[in-house]
Amino acid sequence: MNRLVSIVVLAGVSAGMLWSQLAVDVALVDIVATVLDGRGRYVADLTATDFLVHEDGEQQPIRHFSQSEDLPVSVGVLLDTSGSMDRKIETATAAVERFLRQIHPDDEIFLVTFDSRARLVEDFTNDRSRLAAALRRVRVGGGTALYDALALGLEHVRNGRHDKRAILVISDGEDTGSATSLAGAERFVRESETLVYSLGIAPQTPGVTPTPPTFPTGRPTGTVGIPFPGGTPPTFPGTGRGPVGIPFPGGGAGRPRTPPSIPTVPADVLNMDVLQLFGEISGGRAWLVSGWSDSGRDNRIAEALDVLAEELRSQYTIGYYPAHAADDGRWHTVEITTRNPAYRVRHREEYFGGSAVE
Repeated sequence: MNRLVSIVVLAGVSAGMLWSQLAVDVALVDIVATVLDGRGRYVADLTATDFLVHEDGEQQPIRHFSQSEDLPVSVGVLLDTSGSMDRKIETATAAVERFLRQIHPDDEIFLVTFDSRARLVEDFTNDRSRLAAALRRVRVGGGTALYDALALGLEHVRNGRHDKRAILVISDGEDTGSATSLAGAERFVRESETLVYSLGIAPQTPGVTPTPPTFPTGRPTGTVGIPFPGGTPPTFPGTGRGPVGIPFPGGGAGRPRTPPSIPTVPADVLNMDVLQLFGEISGGRAWLVSGWSDSGRDNRIAEALDVLAEELRSQYTIGYYPAHAADDGRWHTVEITTRNPAYRVRHREEYFGGSAVE
């Protein structure tokens, strides 16, 4: 009898040691998913059994599942205060104030403004009055350090208290002088596991009334107001979807990676390709809006932010333990679908096993 007890105890110890080793070597992969029906409406009240998760083509058991309705979020707002925002800044700040009042009361938010350089002007807080006061103090002028602002925001959001994290970029122009390159910004987004949402404010020709974009609930084509031909997201030249210079699944060893070919445009002209790219690779999205508003015209920025506030409360977090080590130094593709073929799922489609930055 004593021998049997000893065997059972040893087996238990061995199993415990094995599980401890697995816990060290394998990390939970959490993916935020947005589910839309055929009419572009958010789909609520699904369960874990409604989803199928595949990593590198292999189905994965779902180990963690939650809906985002009551989950707080750590959010960074990156607001363009360059000179070209002069006539739009009042409309933009008012819309952001409204957005902050609509999102979850426990959400914590920080504010970064950027012109020729990026600066943190309000740290994480859930005090909406402090954020509103910071928004009213902004001044415009200078260039557009968009990539530096994104790098700063993605780094700072890691300090957030909540597991779910998002960045909101509001800008009306192309980057004009960041120390961070486009390839670097793309890499930071891919590695951050943070949803990136962008509002691109369309340039306004004096005397011309812009055509208001449409705002369907959800994201049937990827960007409100800029449908992709045939409903297919844009592709960027190169050999795949991994960050520049870093190997990832689907690419041959030694094959070079080239940065996305994004046309050069004047400094005061919006480059939506960049904002679309950040949304696509993070599981977020981008909108094209008009920043011009008066008493007789709707505020399109506010309308887009209303949709974003709803989306943050209409998502699922799905987690699984992959079979490989957490720091294997490889890119892994992720595909999430539902058992209902009429539903579409938007999510981050890859992650890196370990840091890609030396």
